[in-house]
Amino acid sequence: MVTTIDVPPTARTLPPAHRVPLRLHLLGRSVVIMFTSLTGAALFSFWITAAAISPLTIFAIAVLPVTAAVRGYANIHRRAARQLTGWPMQAGYRSPGEGSAIKRAWSIGRDRQSWRDAFWCVLHSIVACFTSSLTLGFFAGGVFYLIYPFLYWVTPQAAFGHPFGGLVILHSVAQATLMMPFALVSFGIWYAIALPLARLELHLTGALLSPRAAQGARL
Repeated sequence: MVTTIDVPPTARTLPPAHRVPLRLHLLGRSVVIMFTSLTGAALFSFWITAAAISPLTIFAIAVLPVTAAVRGYANIHRRAARQLTGWPMQAGYRSPGEGSAIKRAWSIGRDRQSWRDAFWCVLHSIVACFTSSLTLGFFAGGVFYLIYPFLYWVTPQAAFGHPFGGLVILHSVAQATLMMPFALVSFGIWYAIALPLARLELHLTGALLSPRAAQGARL
C-alpha cells in the first residue's frame, strides 16, 4: 500500500516568469527558508542516528518519532512546492503496516522514500541556505545602495565615507549619491538570479521528495 498526497483542484502554477511580483514572492520565501533550512540538517542527524542504532532492538522505537518529524518537515515543503508549481508531489511512502513498534521501525528503514527524505534534509539545508542567502543578499544590497546617501547623512563620516575598503573617500551627501547606481546593479542581479535559484531549490525538492513530479516539470 502506498500513501500519497492528493493534489487539490485549486493548486496553482507560478505566474509568468517576467513578473516582478513573482520574484518578490520568492524573496519572502527565501527569508523564511534561510532561517529554517538548517532544521533539515538537524533532522538528518537525528534520523540517521536512529536508523544506525535501530538494529539494537531496544533503540528501534526511536526511529518512529524521528521519522514522523522528518516526514512532517518534508510534507511542508511538498505542499509549498505544489502550491508554487502545481506539481503532483506524491510522497510515495510504503505503509509500515501493523504490528509492534520494532516491526514498523524496520519497515520504515526498508522504505526507499525514507532514505530520500533523509538525504533531502541535509542537501536541502545546504542548497536552500545558499540560494536564499544569494537572493536576499543581492536584494538587500540594492536597498543598501539606494539609501546610501541617507546612511551617510545620519552617521559619522568614518562610517560610510570610506566605501570599498577606503578606495573611495566621500566628503558630502552629494558625493554619497554616486553610490546609488550600484543599487541598479544589485537589483538587476537579484532580478536575474531569483528564478534560476528558485528552480534549483524546487527541483531538488521534487527530485528527492517526489521523483516523478520533477520529470518534465518547469518553473
